Amino acid sequence: MRLARPLAVGLLVAAVLSAPQAAQAAAFKHPGVLVSRAQLDFVRANLGNEPWKSAWGSLRRSSYASLSYTAKPRAVVECGPVSNPDYGCSDERTDAMAAYTHALQWYLTKDSRYADKAIQIMDAWSAVITRHTGENAPLQTGWAGASFSRAAELIKHTYTGWAQAGRFAGKLRTVYLPTVIAGAPNRNGNWELIMTDAAIGIAVHLDDRASFDRAVTTWRGRLPAYIYLETDGSLPKAPPNSTYNTKAEIIDYWHGQTKFVDGLAQETCRDFWHTGWGLAAISHVAETAGHQGVDLYSKAKHRLRLAMDYHARLQLGGTVPSWLCGGKVTRTLGKHFEVGYNALHERLGYDDVPYATRWVEQSRPVGVSHFLGWETLTHAQNPQYAGMSASATPDFDADGVGDLFSAATGKLTVWNGAGGNTFGPATPLSDGWADYSRPIAGDFNGDGISDLLAAKNDTNILYVWNGKGANGFTGPTELGPGWGPYASTLTSLGDVNEDGRADIGAVHSDTGTLYIWNGKGGNRFGPADPVGGGWTAFGKPIGGDFDGDGIGDLLAVRKADNILHVWNGKGANSFTGAAEVGAGWEPYASSLMSLGDVNGDGRTDIAAVHGKTGTLNIWNGKGANKFGPAVPVSSGWTPHF
Repeated sequence: MRLARPLAVGLLVAAVLSAPQAAQAAAFKHPGVLVSRAQLDFVRANLGNEPWKSAWGSLRRSSYASLSYTAKPRAVVECGPVSNPDYGCSDERTDAMAAYTHALQWYLTKDSRYADKAIQIMDAWSAVITRHTGENAPLQTGWAGASFSRAAELIKHTYTGWAQAGRFAGKLRTVYLPTVIAGAPNRNGNWELIMTDAAIGIAVHLDDRASFDRAVTTWRGRLPAYIYLETDGSLPKAPPNSTYNTKAEIIDYWHGQTKFVDGLAQETCRDFWHTGWGLAAISHVAETAGHQGVDLYSKAKHRLRLAMDYHARLQLGGTVPSWLCGGKVTRTLGKHFEVGYNALHERLGYDDVPYATRWVEQSRPVGVSHFLGWETLTHAQNPQYAGMSASATPDFDADGVGDLFSAATGKLTVWNGAGGNTFGPATPLSDGWADYSRPIAGDFNGDGISDLLAAKNDTNILYVWNGKGANGFTGPTELGPGWGPYASTLTSLGDVNEDGRADIGAVHSDTGTLYIWNGKGGNRFGPADPVGGGWTAFGKPIGGDFDGDGIGDLLAVRKADNILHVWNGKGANSFTGAAEVGAGWEPYASSLMSLGDVNGDGRTDIAAVHGKTGTLNIWNGKGANKFGPAVPVSSGWTPHF
């Protein structure tokens, strides 16, 4: 999790919604299901280099890539346990993967024959498919729906002439989405994760914000119920809405495992193959969400990297302790890590996964397995963010790049980010802010769009302006009075209790106690939670993940000696003692802010305006509470802070 700054949004929060609905107004980015245009452009430029050259050759030689491929559609696909009986199950999965394979070939070669073949396959199925039946129907719908949504997304948004695109979209909505969006809380976790993979892909293709949000909510709930961290407590979390309510039931659900360690998965003691599927689906959902500006990797990164390395070590011959699965594991780990490994290693810079690295590199090139296809080709060493939300900064114009804002002069003004530590010219949005304290940003109503929050100076009433996208806002809406002791230090902290909702913090002006109000969504906050005293001598605290451990930290400058201090988060609103980072912050203390990740290296950065020169400087985060040297961005900022 990457925390926010006083000028930054917290994690985009998914709303819990009911049945699939018609598409709502939402700025989805297309193509944006698992792969993006920028990612594929990177691949096209590297087809003559390794590892993409070998991966491309593998795809081209496969039966899925043949222009003579013939689909085998049917109206009813019946799949029993482990797909036995198999009435169309294998055919549907194979056809869906073939459609995706041809869609990739189309984009990477620009040979329209491949686009036409993908269309032919999808049209054949949309003409007849009506339902899935049998014990394995939910999982089958997920397998096929995941590949079909990727194929449809690429063809619709990069090729012209698909006359029956609407008919295929209609079948995704009526035949596939209702099943996969419902989830499977009582099944082994790979089921629900694969179904969610399909659900989020279909939602993006349909521009269906409600279903997208519901898929994200399911993923957030299932993640800690599938990969264990010791910070979860003595037992793993139960899947939301499941019937596993007791210790005995959870142990049974985890296939009899009674000792839990970092990186253990719900299906570890079943076999590594299904575990690998679950980890792959976690990565797929995070990848698709990232293309839409929703950062799920910050929530999953530590669980995912620990689980990947843990299982890879055992797969590669590591000793199995006697307490793990009775001293025996089924080493059937497949080639399932490429997407998640790329996000962790290439984007976020984690080098502490040696066994996962070895397993990924020796497994290349990755081929096809049910809902996984050609992921060495599409994701290996692919640094393209392509809209990936790697930071918690607000994005008021919905272009995927963090923005800055201020209201110090009474006029709300935004500087839209242009990437690479650069920003566009000042854009005035509205007047009348003089009576309010300096605003903070976060997603306070949980709709996935950045909002603004401030306390009015004369009444001490807290207000929120809900974002509408494209730098537009509603409001203001009153949240409550009594903010006088806190208004001058009001801070958006991102998500410090790791429940997926933006939180706020402030220091009481009389007692010096730091308080946190945990966000509950819908512009609501929990009661004040006192964290600790002694903050009166420090500047307004800001939030971020400054040590790179995935848990939100706090940072402030002590006025007495101008030393920068950090309090490392331990989760659940608890923090370690203050650690000195460095002295000499007097010219910057009053305007210190957390930027999230503005240089795209996956680490939290900070910024401040020099009090005398008015120069905006950025210190890029290096992890472990370390920052690079000051990078001057622009001058003339004194009047704005």
